[in-house]
Amino acid sequence: MNSIGSKVKAIKTQLNLNQIAFSEVIGISQGRLSEIEQDKTKPSADTLKEMRNRFNVDLNWLLNDTIEGNYLQQ
Repeated sequence: MNSIGSKVKAIKTQLNLNQIAFSEVIGISQGRLSEIEQDKTKPSADTLKEMRNRFNVDLNWLLNDTIEGNYLQQ
């Protein structure tokens, strides 16, 4: 079972971006991204949309903790 935070971190790592670069692209602070990655908070709908639009993230994969596989939309 993978949490949203671990999946966001995996996306960031796969794109070879650090927290600062990733957070700037999706329009949130580095601190907020850190909280999301640690599962202290959930990403907002706007943040989810930015991840989908900027990185082609499959939101069904991201939000469903039972789905394994790749984050890219098919």
